Amino acid sequence: MDVIGKFVSLKQPENDRALGLETPSEYRERWISIRVMYYNGFLIYVAFGIITTSVWPYLKSLDPDAEKAFLTYVFAIQSVLQLVCSPVFGWWNNKLPSVRKPMVFFLVAYVAGQVLYALIEEIGAYERYMLVISRGLFGVASVSCTIYRAYMSSATTVAERTRSMSFLSLAQTCGLLAGSAVHPLFSLLGEEGFSFVGLFRVNMYTAVGWFCAALGCINLILMMPCVFKDHQIALKEAMAGQSATATKAVWKSAKLKFLPIILMVAAFALLMFVYSAIQTLLSPIALDQFGWSNEDSLFYLGILMTVGALISCILFLLLDPLCKRFSESNVLVYGAMFALFVSQLLLIPFGSEPITPVTNGSNLTELNSTTAAPGCPSTQEWCEWIPPIGKVQFTISYTLLCVSFSIGTTLSQAVFSKLLGPRPQGTWMALLTCAGSAARILGPGSVTIYVLFGTYWTFGAGTVLAGLVFLWMWIYRDSLQPAKPAISSEMAEELKVLNSTKLRQ
Repeated sequence: MDVIGKFVSLKQPENDRALGLETPSEYRERWISIRVMYYNGFLIYVAFGIITTSVWPYLKSLDPDAEKAFLTYVFAIQSVLQLVCSPVFGWWNNKLPSVRKPMVFFLVAYVAGQVLYALIEEIGAYERYMLVISRGLFGVASVSCTIYRAYMSSATTVAERTRSMSFLSLAQTCGLLAGSAVHPLFSLLGEEGFSFVGLFRVNMYTAVGWFCAALGCINLILMMPCVFKDHQIALKEAMAGQSATATKAVWKSAKLKFLPIILMVAAFALLMFVYSAIQTLLSPIALDQFGWSNEDSLFYLGILMTVGALISCILFLLLDPLCKRFSESNVLVYGAMFALFVSQLLLIPFGSEPITPVTNGSNLTELNSTTAAPGCPSTQEWCEWIPPIGKVQFTISYTLLCVSFSIGTTLSQAVFSKLLGPRPQGTWMALLTCAGSAARILGPGSVTIYVLFGTYWTFGAGTVLAGLVFLWMWIYRDSLQPAKPAISSEMAEELKVLNSTKLRQ
């Protein structure tokens, strides 16, 4: 309850007030603005969760001739545009005094993409390409992840950074859960739906777009100056006691530790890669390894993923107190990277019993076919000699993956931000976003390795990668400390002579 109380409260703590960096009213404004960024993270991930499950049936309703292969473009366009646009907008963000302009731009793109998604049927031409364009606009909007991560780094003190990043991750996870929970309600509208004042049709597919567009409009209102106000508390903290003209000198004096920074990017990318790979492989594993039917697969995997999301939510709430009891570097090394290594190791099958064969004569080659028979298909030759993954083994592995992903992605972002110091972080955060986007693009490619070579190669490679990054991080764990400005006493005196006015908002 204490953790939730800290999230809700806008009262400035006594120890924070003692620092003299801001007044109670400035503290309140700053944390209202941070909560607006939480909502933005929630908004982006609601769209992920609510639309993903309905894109394929929506595409088929728009264009009955569309094939499943076209879904590759629909899903890939978002990550590709995020990968391409993040560095550009990260650089632009560094040149601006406020994040409001880029955030408003992204929100307009978000709303436009959702409205287009809902109106494709009314346009009545090039439906499949209109769908790609709508997801492309959402891809541009998702670049806001770079901007709000950079803002969170500048709007929080070093002591607040981990807690704020964990709450941001919690908001994103809640967005995914909310999207998955709300979508079944829209299914009650059916494919026919109803006509809205004779202008357009609202059904189980288009209602999703209108719902997300409405949430985006709310976010646009929250970004107005009367609600959202920029606060650069990180720079104030770094410049405590220095003159205003020392601004650039202070953040430039904080030397970059390039090896730990590269390590954080590698760890973040690896976590994204493994998580997206496992999410893609869940259904093939359930059908091949366990011999489940499609209905059983959807039911049990749904339970597993829901429990995993709830575990993540709990960990996000406990992460800040956990890092106060143990060092952040140890929590990251053992709670994230070692857990990732063990989760991959557990997926390597052992035993001598063969995998359940296909129970009928079907010899389907499409792994994602909705009519595929349970059991390992004969087209995968490795099924004849590699034993199956145990259900308990798989459940423990997925649980550890959720623990690793929750702790690792949050702390790698927090530590990455602290290593950069008080300097503008738009371009740097774009690097982190690009690494994550590239990993999400490459992760689903693990299906090809699984189909061609089997579980030994797929999860053996994952074990080796996770083990190498864990070992690398364990060796350099003492280097994962915040960057500190190296202002000499002579330089400080010289700067004070230049301008004695303290840095103010």
